[in-house]
Amino acid sequence: MQLFETLRMEAGKLPRLSYHKARMERSAARLGFRFDGDLWKNEINTIIEKHPVGHFRTKLILNPDGTMQHVVADLSDKKAFTAKFQQLQNHIPRSVVINKTTQRDHLAHMHETDLILLYDEKGKILEFDIGNVAIKENNQLFTPVYEADFLLGCKRQEMIDNGALLEKNFYLNELKEKVAQGKVSLFLINSLREVADVEIYL
Repeated sequence: MQLFETLRMEAGKLPRLSYHKARMERSAARLGFRFDGDLWKNEINTIIEKHPVGHFRTKLILNPDGTMQHVVADLSDKKAFTAKFQQLQNHIPRSVVINKTTQRDHLAHMHETDLILLYDEKGKILEFDIGNVAIKENNQLFTPVYEADFLLGCKRQEMIDNGALLEKNFYLNELKEKVAQGKVSLFLINSLREVADVEIYL
């Protein structure tokens, strides 16, 4: 198992870098991984030196012994996604759900849509498989309240810190009804895509 962070890189800059570092450091402490801030800094500097121009998807990987590596790939300009609802299995260990690790089986799906929107056994809406969810209602963006039941995203936290996103729970039947009535819009929020439109299939 490894920890990883996926970052957007534009013209040699990595937005939300401090958020990503803090999240990886927190998860490393929880899971007993070694984390060295100097190694992190060196890895970041190497990435920036090699890719000063362009838009990239950057993946930073942390091994249990503290060693790090990275993978950089071109970033597509996809701005809209499709999604369907899928229940999160309730036997998934919390450590897998709340940390960004390479153990991602609980997020697997058949890719009939680009994304899945997860909900729990009570019907609480949780997150997409590749990011958090924002629900626009009455011209305000909301995201589910964190109860150690999904991955805390860096873009999500930045938007909360900036006052652009409020926490509020939505439940499956209620959300389906509001989508069908055109009362809400859904968005994917993550550090890579930032904010992207989502069409949810009912």
